Amino acid sequence: MYNGYKTEEYVSFDYERILIMNNISHKQDDWLIEIDFSQLMDIRVDYAFKLIFGTGDTLLLISLLNAIFANKKIPRIIKSLTVINPYLEKYSKEDKLSVLDIRAQLDDGTTILVEMHLYDLDDLKYKTVRSWARTYGEELNASESYSTQPPVICITFTNGSMDEGETQKIHKCCKIMDIDDKVVFSNAMELHYIDMKTFVKTINETDSIGKGETIETMLSNWLALITEKDIEDKNIIKNICKKQEEIGMAVSTLVRLSKDKVMRQAYQRRQDDLLLQQQKDRRFMEMEVEIEKLRKENEELRAGKTS
Repeated sequence: MYNGYKTEEYVSFDYERILIMNNISHKQDDWLIEIDFSQLMDIRVDYAFKLIFGTGDTLLLISLLNAIFANKKIPRIIKSLTVINPYLEKYSKEDKLSVLDIRAQLDDGTTILVEMHLYDLDDLKYKTVRSWARTYGEELNASESYSTQPPVICITFTNGSMDEGETQKIHKCCKIMDIDDKVVFSNAMELHYIDMKTFVKTINETDSIGKGETIETMLSNWLALITEKDIEDKNIIKNICKKQEEIGMAVSTLVRLSKDKVMRQAYQRRQDDLLLQQQKDRRFMEMEVEIEKLRKENEELRAGKTS
């Protein structure tokens, strides 16, 4: 079903066409020097993320997905895909309406769900599994066998680690596995969590891409662009653009979109919504801590009265 992963295989990119479409100088180094990164939209805001990877040409999304799979040496190379309806079907009135950032289908029927999450990490594991389950439940037709059902792959970009303890992986991949012999039980589920915060921390501490999990791979290159707002040395991004045409394409597209007044206003509204939600979540957590503190104090008072 899948081709084996070979490092020499790439999807071709028409770099000249993208530069012309975005009204950017033919000389790559010239337009890179002129970029004011402070004026660009933050790709971590889901609105901007969908503009770059979920609309129009699918070449950038294909490159990003292939980089993610290659990073874990998963034998899957995408050469074409279709971006489809991001809404997950509600099975009852009580179900929450789920809208994914990007939902794509491969030629073999595999569904890929991609989401950008800056906040609310506490419930993220469960939300991802629920999105997987709802999508997997949609895919099987009445006449088909369970064994022929294509897998569903969830890719989640997070602004924090999904790991507990000191060890924090930048890229975590989870499958259904036999806990005794460590053999994958089924390929139906594949969950990827990519920690942008740990990536940025590592890059800023080393002033380069090339150490540990940030060794210069295509995924590291994409992450450097996605997290560029927090990367201190912007020359890292410019150097990547010179070496990787796909990244240069994404930056040139981002420059054009960031100058569009209508899109800029929509982006700013979404950014405001996210900040407001973050404030609400923080206040809710503070209230929970305060309630727990009062509960313990109340228990101590009761224990003192009965002693």
